[in-house]
Amino acid sequence: MVIPACCIILGCVLAGMLLSMFYFRFCAISHPPIGVINLWDVAFLLAAVVVVPYVYLGLPLWLVTALLALGMSCLLYVLLEPILHRTLLAVGITVLIVAADLFAAWRYGTAGMPFFVVNNAVLIAVAVGFSNLWAQGGMPARALAILAGALAVYDFIFTERLSLMGDLFSGLAAAPFAPILAWPTGGGQWVGLGLGDLIIITLAPLVLRKAYGRSAGVAAIAIHFLAVALLLLLLVAGVRASFAVMVLLGPLVVLQYFYWNRRRGVERTTRQYLQAEPLRQKAS
Repeated sequence: MVIPACCIILGCVLAGMLLSMFYFRFCAISHPPIGVINLWDVAFLLAAVVVVPYVYLGLPLWLVTALLALGMSCLLYVLLEPILHRTLLAVGITVLIVAADLFAAWRYGTAGMPFFVVNNAVLIAVAVGFSNLWAQGGMPARALAILAGALAVYDFIFTERLSLMGDLFSGLAAAPFAPILAWPTGGGQWVGLGLGDLIIITLAPLVLRKAYGRSAGVAAIAIHFLAVALLLLLLVAGVRASFAVMVLLGPLVVLQYFYWNRRRGVERTTRQYLQAEPLRQKAS
C-alpha cells in the first residue's frame, strides 16, 4: 500500500503545481490585501513559522481546529472570488468546502478514506490560493530564495534534530483541516507531506516565471516534481521513515534563483511580467 500512497501524494503535488500555474496565467487576485510582498513579509512569515507550532501544541485541539479553519477559509475565499466575481457566492462556496471537511471528519473519522480525499483537495486549493496571493502580490525571486534557504535551516533543526514538527503533525493528524497532504497505507499508517512544503513547491514556479520567464517556471515544476519523487522513492525503498523536505527543496530553490539570475540578469517586476505575458483572459 505504500507505493500507491506515494503515487497519489506525487499526483497531488503535481496537480497543485499545475493548478497554481494555470490560475496564475488566467486569474488575477484583486487588490491583494497584504500589498506588495517584500523581505519584511518574509521575515514575518519566518517568525510565524517558528512561533506557531509552539502555540498550536499548547492550545486545545478544538481551538487549533478553529484557527486552521479560519485561515484556510480566508485563502479559499481569495482563491474563489476572482473566479466567481460574486462575493456572496464565493463566501457560500467557501462555507460549503469548510463544512465538507468537517462533515468528512465527523462522519468517517480523520483516518477514513473520504476525509483524506476531501482534506487533500482542500489543501491543494489552499496552496493554490496562498502561492498566487504571494506571487501576484509581487514577491521577488530574491525574497523567495531567502525564504526557502531559511526554511531549509529551520527544517533541518526542528525536523531532523528536534521532534517539534513530528509532535505537531502527530497532534494535528487527528483534527479536521489537518495541514498534511496524506494518504493511508494501512495499519493506521500514512504517507504525508506538510502544507508548508506544498506551498513552497507551488509558490516557487510562479515567482520564478514572473521573474525570469516561462522556461524558469516550467523548469521549477519539473525540478520540484523530481525532488518529491526522489524522496518518495527513498521512502518506498525503506531508506528512511521521514524526511525534512525543505532540506532538499530549499537549496534547489536557491540554486534556481542564482542560475536564472546569472542567465537572465535583473528579474522582472510584476508589471514587466504582465506586459510581456498578459493574462490569457485579458488577451482574449
